[in-house]
Amino acid sequence: MNKKKLLKIFTVVFLLAVIAAVCVYLIYSYSEIKAGLKTINDDYTSETISLNRQQGEENLFTLKDAPTEIYFLDEPLNVETYFYSGRLYVPFEETYDKIVSPMGENSEEYGVKLDNFIFSGYSGEKINPYFMEIDGRCFISFYKIVKGIGLAAVFDGENDKAYIYYRKTDTSDLPELVKSEDSKPAVLRLEDITPDGYCQSPRYTDEGLEKLRAVGEYLERREQTFYIAAILRYVNPDEGIDVDLTKMTNTYTADFMYTLDYLIDKGGKIIIHGYTHQFDNYFSADGFEFGHISTLSRQERAERLVMARDNAEMLGFDNSMWEFPHYGASLSDLKMAEEVYSVIFQGAGFLNLNKSKYVKTKTASDGHTVTYVPLPAYYLNNIYELDDMLERIQDCEDKGCVVGLFFHPSIDFEKIEIDTTPWGVRNWYYTPYWALPVMTDKIIGDGYTFTDFEEYLQ
Repeated sequence: MNKKKLLKIFTVVFLLAVIAAVCVYLIYSYSEIKAGLKTINDDYTSETISLNRQQGEENLFTLKDAPTEIYFLDEPLNVETYFYSGRLYVPFEETYDKIVSPMGENSEEYGVKLDNFIFSGYSGEKINPYFMEIDGRCFISFYKIVKGIGLAAVFDGENDKAYIYYRKTDTSDLPELVKSEDSKPAVLRLEDITPDGYCQSPRYTDEGLEKLRAVGEYLERREQTFYIAAILRYVNPDEGIDVDLTKMTNTYTADFMYTLDYLIDKGGKIIIHGYTHQFDNYFSADGFEFGHISTLSRQERAERLVMARDNAEMLGFDNSMWEFPHYGASLSDLKMAEEVYSVIFQGAGFLNLNKSKYVKTKTASDGHTVTYVPLPAYYLNNIYELDDMLERIQDCEDKGCVVGLFFHPSIDFEKIEIDTTPWGVRNWYYTPYWALPVMTDKIIGDGYTFTDFEEYLQ
């Protein structure tokens, strides 16, 4: 047999093998999709999901005495404190009077605008979500009263204390660059925000949470909006830690909730970033949870997708957006997520390999629209890779695709300084030469603005 015949035979065999492999893949894909859809539909009412919601509601919506002591300028206010909905509550009128009275004529000097202290929705009979009635008295979320008067809060979870200080925002240190009216859209996500304060190497201690608030304020002052990839249950098996914000409420978790409320008010939007962002002995934010590497069964994955959504809802956050931990997802994982969420922060490229550089929409099996949002500039691993990030941003701009990136805020914490003046003003100083300020300068200077991904759909 000559070489030409051998080559033809080899080519035919090769093509048949390729066709067979494609057929096997398509059959496998179809079976994966079908199995995933069946699992998610079956597990919407599973006992695990029902128990999770029952326990969460019992903890969050049962009024509890809080051990947290409130101080104003280091003087105890001696007011009652309660936990509810994962948040700290204080008596409205009593706390307000005890804060305002010692201010006197200093209030305007420290940026306090008492005439703007307006709370819509409170009438004595009907109370909005940040107010509640206890024994005929009006109580208010600690975050809302601190925000309403224009002050700053500092938590000490270990000693069950929260301090209130003056807060004077000075914009003189902001760069001269300002966003233009016709700026193009860019997307920023703050990654892996989780209550890890009890672990041996935490990012978000009480101090870390205050610095995270400084990041949010910085972005607001530069008129940039952002997304918050939140892991609402932190699990670390090796250290015996399990902080589920729907099952545990204490001064530290109230600080975490205070910070999320703060970031949302500064223009942030919650993305649910996994249920625990881990499996087996991995710890949250380090391990995978879905995808082929995970040892979790399809049923367990379906339950986690739904419980993550339920937890966000119980805590009072938007529960429509999802991000797979490390973008790890099998075909059935993706199909199940499409049934639960309307936005998935992940590329929707060929074979779902996260190669897409554009926002795409598709229709889920139940008929609702699902939007896939990629961030092709990827992420900043450490400050030493900042130049590489700037090059990737430039590449996205040059190609006309989504100018999107994600960033772990703790990279900048060493360059955020905090102090309190002798007269009680809490100050935050954010160096202009570190990661987020430099990336923001790049974005604004090139005529872009960190904003909502929906801008790309228009």
